[in-house]
Amino acid sequence: MKKYCVIQSGSLTDLLQTKRLILSLCRKEAQVHLCVVPELQDAAAFLYPEVELHPFPFSKEFTNVATSDSIPDHLDLDSFEAVYNLHGSSKNMMMSTLFSSDVMCGYWRHNGREHRSPWLTCLSRVHGRQRFLNTMDIWAHLVPSPIPSHMVNPIAMRKGGGIGVVLRDLNGRALPLSVLAGCINAVCTASRETDVVLFGEKADEQLVAELLPLLKEKIAAKTVTRCFETSFAEDFEIISTLDMLVTPESTLMHAAAHVGTPVNAFFHSSAWCMENGPYGLGHRVWQADTACAPCIPKDDCAENFACMHVFGEEKLQRFLAGKIDDDYPQGVTGYVSMLDEVGVTYMPVFGTEEHAVERLALRGIASEFVGITKISKTVPQGSNNFYAEQDWLMQSCVNDEEIDDE
Repeated sequence: MKKYCVIQSGSLTDLLQTKRLILSLCRKEAQVHLCVVPELQDAAAFLYPEVELHPFPFSKEFTNVATSDSIPDHLDLDSFEAVYNLHGSSKNMMMSTLFSSDVMCGYWRHNGREHRSPWLTCLSRVHGRQRFLNTMDIWAHLVPSPIPSHMVNPIAMRKGGGIGVVLRDLNGRALPLSVLAGCINAVCTASRETDVVLFGEKADEQLVAELLPLLKEKIAAKTVTRCFETSFAEDFEIISTLDMLVTPESTLMHAAAHVGTPVNAFFHSSAWCMENGPYGLGHRVWQADTACAPCIPKDDCAENFACMHVFGEEKLQRFLAGKIDDDYPQGVTGYVSMLDEVGVTYMPVFGTEEHAVERLALRGIASEFVGITKISKTVPQGSNNFYAEQDWLMQSCVNDEEIDDE
């Protein structure tokens, strides 16, 4: 039996986005080991019961992996066919030295030099709104022939349990209250739902108290809040019963996609649906496309959070309420999730996308790179953003390449 190891030192969101890689490795009765931070051990066991877990202390105190007494028990370092180290942090690089460089994929250190797989090297050259691959697909294609994209998450379908609303995004930001309330009212109007579940933290109780008076009376009367300490499994169970999850870029968005609950996502600031959108069929993303996007999230936005306020425009909220016409609002693009041979992608159905042609060309190059399609006899559009001159001089990207300073 082949054995593989995945080192995922990231967040719960990262853990959810490792799904296609893990499912690909679990094929043909292979044994998969997963190293995670201790605080994610329970969530990892819940999401991936088929893998063998190893909580690993990626902490400041963990400075000498070669002599550390904290190496996970039962982790036979010499038994793995391949080891997938998914982050390039110093702690991850340190852990990679435990294994032979011959089995490493992703990021690793060898003889004092830091390396990464050529797939990641080429993808690192594509930046900003030109990014064209979902994180889940980036990690999955470290494996030769990962499982087809349609086998990752179920097709999203209404479950009958009403509308869920995630209050804050991954950076802890909430939409302005009037904008958020308008979106909730509009989505409930379109779906003819009045049952709403709000997902937040204990600190969001005041935010909820200010939000409820802005909702339609029938909706506010049937709104349930989950702004208290709760387990991921409990939230997960509720999400699996919903008709829809209205959310910014959030961990619970990926949880909804995991169980096939439709996502209606609002992406703004640094969030970009091509990179981190919900995985699978049946999801919608409303992408802020203001002139200042993308940006680094700040509390003192010089543009007065234009990318958030765009969702409060009357024209957009009319669309959210199901009143579709030709007068489409500016500053936002509406996408639906699609699947192709590379993975998940998003098709603009309302508005236009500036980089659509280039993005499709880059997906074609990526398809060639991972062996899905044959190498083109002509130089495809966008090649200069994916390959560097040295790649052509060496004829291919088949050798490990030292990480460039970025």
